[in-house]
Amino acid sequence: MKKRTIIPLVLLTLMFSMSLTTITKSQPNDFQDSLPKISATLPVFQGTDGNATLVYAQNIPQRRGAIYTTLLYNNVTIWYSYAGGDNSSAPLLFGDDGLGNLDWDIGELMTYDDERTTLESDGSAYYNYTFFVQSNFIKFVVRYGYYENEYKVPHLITIGPYIFSESYPITFTQLTDIEFNVTMDDFNITEYGLRYREVTPDHDSEFQNVTIPLVANGLTRTSYNASFAHLFEAGTQIEVRSFMVHFDNMTLIDRILEECTAHLVAIVDASPQLSITADSFVNDLNFSLLYSASAPFSNITSVDIDWDDLSGIQTIVNDSFEVVYHLYDSTGEYNISITAYSDILSVTKNFLVLIEQEAPTGIIKVLVDGNLVQPSIGELVPIEVDIKSATFQVSANDTGGSGVWKITVETDEGNLATLEGDNGEITLLFLEYGEHDILMTVYDNSENTYTFTFSVDLIPVSMRTDNPVPFPFGITTIVGLVAIAAIYLKKKK
Repeated sequence: MKKRTIIPLVLLTLMFSMSLTTITKSQPNDFQDSLPKISATLPVFQGTDGNATLVYAQNIPQRRGAIYTTLLYNNVTIWYSYAGGDNSSAPLLFGDDGLGNLDWDIGELMTYDDERTTLESDGSAYYNYTFFVQSNFIKFVVRYGYYENEYKVPHLITIGPYIFSESYPITFTQLTDIEFNVTMDDFNITEYGLRYREVTPDHDSEFQNVTIPLVANGLTRTSYNASFAHLFEAGTQIEVRSFMVHFDNMTLIDRILEECTAHLVAIVDASPQLSITADSFVNDLNFSLLYSASAPFSNITSVDIDWDDLSGIQTIVNDSFEVVYHLYDSTGEYNISITAYSDILSVTKNFLVLIEQEAPTGIIKVLVDGNLVQPSIGELVPIEVDIKSATFQVSANDTGGSGVWKITVETDEGNLATLEGDNGEITLLFLEYGEHDILMTVYDNSENTYTFTFSVDLIPVSMRTDNPVPFPFGITTIVGLVAIAAIYLKKKK
């Protein structure tokens, strides 16, 4: 097959493979969640008794809707939607008459009364249930298994009583009381308060209640504060709801109206934060460090420093950021302890420093004719070289405790090589043959140093004697060739 035939075929094959790849990537994902879904909001429909109701629907999971009306109707019809199932597996509607204690108890099970036979575009169907209203409020929940209303927060139908709460901020520390502002109708209320519990994966922890007595007979809507101390640790999430005990003039008994919102409160850590910046190895007795301390929702009141040398505690007041100096009497290892205080909380960190002034040691050897030669201080070592370079083997040791940081080798021409660690090989280039001074320096991590000097004499390798065309013979050959060329040209003329 010819080359001009092969090339188009290859291009067509590549285009076809790219087309297949594009088609594969453009295919939609057919996977869909098969779990049934319940509408997150309550749709507004006119009830069978002509009662037009207003629905306040929340979108986040821990909030439910509430229906408020100012007129009393014996029957209130609720429509709710259910997507992903059929009529035989429709959600269940649970009601609560508000007569029990503050723990949510599932009341009488009620199935739907009617359904809309026409499905919506998303495949959902609407169902309704009619409550026979014999009290000032009704609590209910629509649930399919555990797929809806995991916080067990009820919906409300209320003829008159109203309750709502809010808190700013929504984060508290492990030291501060949790406080909410509770708004409610100031009529026939004997008590109000807050319910709270730790949020768990199953939302099944026990509620704790804080009840505040209230004697009020006004008809106005009024706000009150409610708070509680707690023992929850930082990082915990708390669910909080408000409630009130209302004397129901329809049933002539006290009933409990619970807010249809589960407020989520985060407990944040109020402990101070502390950081220390300093060198772990130094050779100066006058040691310095930088500390930085902060505390959320409060201030740093004081910082204590124990320098670990029996000099006592140094206290710094109302300064959360400072460079501090301390003069030690002798070298050694010191475990410095720093404590930052904020209100009744504190945090302590330790910093270990080694103050040492002992110089390290080092050995340098130079490669001569394939052998390593260790010079003495100031010695001149001759080296025959092909090029202007020399190779050195270096090693070092630190007995002070901080360890070797680096080794440098420098020539008198200013060429410097650095090796991190305590041993290795270094090759240096020179500009000229002849004698050159070499300086080796060893650094430890405390910046103590050791130096060693000697010299090398770079001698070029002697010219080889087995030249295939000696210089005199080369000149004779060139002269002969020129003569032969001249004779040839003359004869040709």
